[in-house]
Amino acid sequence: MLTLFRYKKIIGIKFKFFFKIFFFSYLLIFANYLSAQTLNEIRNIRAGNHDSFFRVVVETSKKVETSIKLKKDPYSVIIKIPESLWRANTTPRKGNFLHKNIPIFYTFKNDEIGKTNLTLSINKPFSLDKFYWLDKSGGGKRLVMDIYYSSETDFLVTQKSFNDFSKQELESVLSAKPKTLEKNLTLFKGQKNDQLITNNDKKIRTNSNGNNLLKSRTNFLVVIDPGHGGKDPGAIGYSKSLEKDVNLYAAKILYNQLNNIEGIKAFLTRSEDEFIELRERYKIAQRLKADIFISLHSDGSKIESASGYSIFSLNNDPDFNEAEFYKNENNQKVLDNVILEEETLATQYVLYKIYKREKRNYSIKLKNLILEEFKTLPANSRGWKQRNFAVLQEPITPSVLIEMGFITNKKEEKNLNDPKYISNLVERISIAVLKYKNAYLKWYTIAQQLPSLF
Repeated sequence: MLTLFRYKKIIGIKFKFFFKIFFFSYLLIFANYLSAQTLNEIRNIRAGNHDSFFRVVVETSKKVETSIKLKKDPYSVIIKIPESLWRANTTPRKGNFLHKNIPIFYTFKNDEIGKTNLTLSINKPFSLDKFYWLDKSGGGKRLVMDIYYSSETDFLVTQKSFNDFSKQELESVLSAKPKTLEKNLTLFKGQKNDQLITNNDKKIRTNSNGNNLLKSRTNFLVVIDPGHGGKDPGAIGYSKSLEKDVNLYAAKILYNQLNNIEGIKAFLTRSEDEFIELRERYKIAQRLKADIFISLHSDGSKIESASGYSIFSLNNDPDFNEAEFYKNENNQKVLDNVILEEETLATQYVLYKIYKREKRNYSIKLKNLILEEFKTLPANSRGWKQRNFAVLQEPITPSVLIEMGFITNKKEEKNLNDPKYISNLVERISIAVLKYKNAYLKWYTIAQQLPSLF
């Protein structure tokens, strides 16, 4: 009887133990089920090849908070979203679109608690032209990215811009729904393939005629602006020499020096004694798609002892509504390769803010190099100053204005009219321009004008 009692007690204890295990297992499974019901789902990833860009579309169950980071080695865009489930059926979590001549390799990873990383690796420097969420017919959402090959510099600008975006700025870009959609673009699913995209990939993308879209840009374009001219003499020298003549003489020497450097092409806003409106000068740089703009001047003062060279960059770019953008043949405002009227106003403001910041940063890099070279000149340095000069207000081109010395100072007027001194001075500028080109602009460019995407 005692044995039977003990047996029943043991059975009861085991039953309670196994019941607890079953109950907690059920709760865990149910909790995971509920969690899975609330998690976002990646339902497909597809890509297409346009004549001038690649489109990637990520289909999801819902719109989620998104952050974007760009990195090199290899060139990649990392899309960070809350933890998501891969529900793309036969499409692999890791694959590419090389079978359709689309050099994009993608990976899906839940490698952080509560976060998912979708990484797109590309074989060359690139920029993101459009990036937005759309509704999907039948339910769900689509995250759409348009990617085009660019220069190394454009990649670095895009990288810095996206990496520096505040949450609100990025949301304004992602929420900017385009007016129309490209209808004639076939999208293909990813396929399993372990071939990695590297920065040394030799595959070249071609259009339907077999022509390379990756056209190597051989010339770094410098627009040189000799200040004043024609009816505007500028400052009058101590011995009555005219600033406009000194500026033009120096600009022509700089023009010849730069054009003798391999990989650099220089242009003059004027090559004779003529008057050109201030804004027309930087519009020449716009039309030529110049890489940098240098305006040469000779300073003047009522104080005859005032002396020294100085460099100016823009203090504040004009507000968006006051900026004079380049206009294409259809009279549409263009910011770099973006037709502004095809973007929402919020996106236009964000893009302009990005370019203003980068133009300022690269203008400062250029002035630093010039000032460093000028240290060898037998002249006093007045350093760097910021002014809202009209000639420097082109929206995207790094621009500086150089005051080579005071023409109203007897000694400096003599220097500014001395061919040997001027040759030495502009040679310092040439060296700085070459250093700038080699340091910041490693070209892997495509044709300059991209067609409208929408």
